[in-house]
Amino acid sequence: MLNRPPILALAPHSWHDRWLSRQQLMSRLGGRGWPVTYSYGPLNVWQRESPLWQQAGWLGGVEQVDHVQVDQPGRWFPAWQRYPWWDHVALRLHAQRMQALMGHAQADRQILFLFHPRFWPYVERLQPRYVVYHIYDVFSVMDNWSPQMDHYQQQLVERADLITTSSQGMLEQLPTPGPQKAKLLNNGADPRPFIEADGCPCPADLAMIPGPRIGYVGTVNAKLDLEMILYVASRHPHWHWVFIGPVMLEGEQAKQAKALWQQCCALDNVHLLGAKPRQAVPAYVQHMDVNTICYRIRPDDWVIHGYPVKLHEYLATGKPVVAAAQSAVKDQFSHVAAIAQHPQQWADALQAALTNGGVGTPQTRRQVALLNTWDQRTSTLENWLLEMLA
Repeated sequence: MLNRPPILALAPHSWHDRWLSRQQLMSRLGGRGWPVTYSYGPLNVWQRESPLWQQAGWLGGVEQVDHVQVDQPGRWFPAWQRYPWWDHVALRLHAQRMQALMGHAQADRQILFLFHPRFWPYVERLQPRYVVYHIYDVFSVMDNWSPQMDHYQQQLVERADLITTSSQGMLEQLPTPGPQKAKLLNNGADPRPFIEADGCPCPADLAMIPGPRIGYVGTVNAKLDLEMILYVASRHPHWHWVFIGPVMLEGEQAKQAKALWQQCCALDNVHLLGAKPRQAVPAYVQHMDVNTICYRIRPDDWVIHGYPVKLHEYLATGKPVVAAAQSAVKDQFSHVAAIAQHPQQWADALQAALTNGGVGTPQTRRQVALLNTWDQRTSTLENWLLEMLA
């Protein structure tokens, strides 16, 4: 077997958050023999009330899980952006710890794999032989973007040996020379659990909700088209909307969305069942009548350029899908998902899905899911990594 060099993957989320591209790709590379270390960086002083802080030890630790060595940062010397000198020391200490976890084997071939430009200082600190940058959102149009992040991204795009993006829109939004260098690595799915959930018992809390059920799996946040949901749910009280996931609507920017969500929850046909373990989700999706990707789409927003991970999971169940007009979904999957762009279109598309099965057939939906697996995406990525190393 080829002697694969160590990978240090840095992403903004805990390994045990909802599984997205970072965990899906890194766990599979780890399973194929790549020594992968994963970290979200040092704890932050502003996280003192969070479960991550409360569960952390003083000096941190390491967890071996899913074929990956997962960093568990400690409370000692957290990041503190208010004091740049302190922040600099916290970064240096964490970078030293990451280097120790990777070891010095094949030091001249080690790979730093970044999932966000905020980790650019690790490139300067660790000076790795190879740098890979994977873009899973158009970070530059998000509310928390800053001139410093813009600088980090420019540096990263120029330095990276391999750039991958989850959608064509993300690729096109990169600064020069990003669009010329980047390769398209769409999100995928692990379809088997969703296919195999066919015929499984309905979860008890979902069984208490009558049909027809319109499902959404994911975080309830400001990117949802809550005005549309309120419009449709109010006019079709016999359709039951079911949300599987946490609610994150805090802060001034989410104030309007929070008010809309409260109006939705006041309706008898809107139900929040909360976050579920990853292994339990397929049963919930399988027992919906229609599954939705109900995002609010604006041409100047980052959401339009997304490639929703949940799309292929939904398709794997064979159930009808109604989705917002994200470019990737509209351009590539309109033969298996109905595309809706305003509230009445949503109502019409949902009615068609409930009445005649919607766009596509159960067989064609499953076929599309099976052509877009995380295993296939990992094989593509692995080939690019081997080309980079050659």
